[in-house]
Amino acid sequence: MARSYSAARQPAGHLRSLVTSNYSPDRYKTVQHWMEVVNSRYDLSDRDWEQRLGVLWSFCDSLGKDPDTIIAEALDERDNKLDYMRHLRRWASDQAHTPHATHELQNVVRSFFINNGARVLTKPYPDVYGGRTS
Repeated sequence: MARSYSAARQPAGHLRSLVTSNYSPDRYKTVQHWMEVVNSRYDLSDRDWEQRLGVLWSFCDSLGKDPDTIIAEALDERDNKLDYMRHLRRWASDQAHTPHATHELQNVVRSFFINNGARVLTKPYPDVYGGRTS
């Protein structure tokens, strides 16, 4: 059985309520691609996808940008991608009540970036990932 990773697998109360917009995955090429790649490796349930998409929509809302624009900008300029990772760190910290929940939110958004070709590395960017270099 494939292992699934969900943004909200923490016990209740560890994530703040995520307010989401009325996005549709069908409207965004990058979201469709992300879902196809992840589903080819892990057979995620509809509930898992609802949770992951809720995280992504909330992250997009926090930037005032749609998913396709975010990926296009991240792929266009390395500095843009780093700015998004810095924003992700702050945003996830504001959304979650625990370090574990913060990490889970970051993982969902990083998965979206990575599976759309925007490599995300932790070692070279300690200012993005809280000073950890190992």
